[in-house]
Amino acid sequence: MLGSSNHDHINLESERWSQFYGKLQKEIPSQFFDIFFNDIRPLEWNEDKLIIASSDGKILSHIKNRYMNLLTTFAREVAHKDIDVQLKISDKKNSVNASSKYRSKKQGIPDQFNIFEEEHSSDSRMNHRESSKNYINTNYTFERFVKGPSNEYAYMAVLGAAQNPKKFHNPLYLFGGVGLGKTHLMMAMANYIAEHYPWMKVLYVPSEAFQNDIVEAAQKKTGLGYQAKYRNADVLLIDDIQFISERADYTQEQIFHIFNHLYQNNKQIVISGDRPPQQLATLKDRLISRFQSGLIVDIKPPNLETREAILIKKSLEMELKVPKEVLRFIATHEKSQVRLLEAALIKLKFSSEMRKKEVDMSMANEIVKEISREQKVNISVDDVLMEVSSESGVKPDHILGKSRIESVVWARHIAMYLVRKVMPELTLLNVANAFGRNDHTTVMNAEKKVKIKLDSDVKFSEMVDRIYEILISKTKKT
Repeated sequence: MLGSSNHDHINLESERWSQFYGKLQKEIPSQFFDIFFNDIRPLEWNEDKLIIASSDGKILSHIKNRYMNLLTTFAREVAHKDIDVQLKISDKKNSVNASSKYRSKKQGIPDQFNIFEEEHSSDSRMNHRESSKNYINTNYTFERFVKGPSNEYAYMAVLGAAQNPKKFHNPLYLFGGVGLGKTHLMMAMANYIAEHYPWMKVLYVPSEAFQNDIVEAAQKKTGLGYQAKYRNADVLLIDDIQFISERADYTQEQIFHIFNHLYQNNKQIVISGDRPPQQLATLKDRLISRFQSGLIVDIKPPNLETREAILIKKSLEMELKVPKEVLRFIATHEKSQVRLLEAALIKLKFSSEMRKKEVDMSMANEIVKEISREQKVNISVDDVLMEVSSESGVKPDHILGKSRIESVVWARHIAMYLVRKVMPELTLLNVANAFGRNDHTTVMNAEKKVKIKLDSDVKFSEMVDRIYEILISKTKKT
């Protein structure tokens, strides 16, 4: 009788393990399952406890840090009660490998210790990040980021999240203009975590690639695989969220569900955009509210001192000898983007090598003018008038006219404001003349009123942002 009972217990344990192992095999991508779960086996499964063994301590360490919640969930589902799941190192030869018959049929897998070490080595750690391997630049580190008053708060916030993922501010929303260092900080975070927490799964993805993933998954009907890819992330970094299309309802819905899943499971989420969440006119309110629930930090254009520090650091990295007066000249003229400072140095180095002469002020002056020409865009006041008219319903000739009707006046204010924003090379008087006015203070007053209303009226802000995005999307470099 005792023998029969023991036999029944073994059969029950084997059946439970079969179900449990099968659930893991379905949930975890095969490339990771074959590496980390081919060697595990049950040492004991009684009414209250499951002890899982492996001969490799590093494998167990990874499973503990990465999959423990999943193990506990599946054990509970199979046993229909709470189960204490434990991991234990054991000698392979002394353990009954009860999982062998339930393994994947894939063969030819190298020694798992070697795979683990290779996967997390500094040279090949990008392989661990699946889709991220196509996007992350390993040169972007915290050490190479030049701090200053305009970006120090953002730097400390992202570094804090990297050092304490899931325990710092979550979600973290980072915003600022083009070329100010948002992407650098996000990639620095990914690289930092890969080095210090190699068992964590980090996914960095530009928003456009994220949206393409969703569309492709829908077309190929591989939604479960797509969801697992993002939901299994320990750290998810989505860059340039403002590029998610307003018409992409399904994409936004998927982001919402993925966000909720990660947040509820205490996974780190970092998002970047070119403006605060409340000004993301193309995104749904419930998504914006999620972004607003954590820490929001901004990066402003660097001041003169920081711009000079950036140029000094970059020129040293490039082994380019640049006189101090040239560095000051470039820093004085390129105020808006860190990216343009780097571009100026690259052009200087090329010019110096081609001419076989050292960098001087004359060369720098040529480069600055060249960059200035490149930044000009093919857009006119008429383009602005047409878009404002389309959005407001006020005809262009009325906007240019003398009408004091409130709706017309506001359309005129918005048009002046946007002309100043998308055509910064125009002076206040240039803009006033374009609108048939002789006094530049008219434009100043219009800008002031629009900025005040932007801060106090959400719908107004959304409308202006919408027009601005349309105008920017139409611009092309000359």
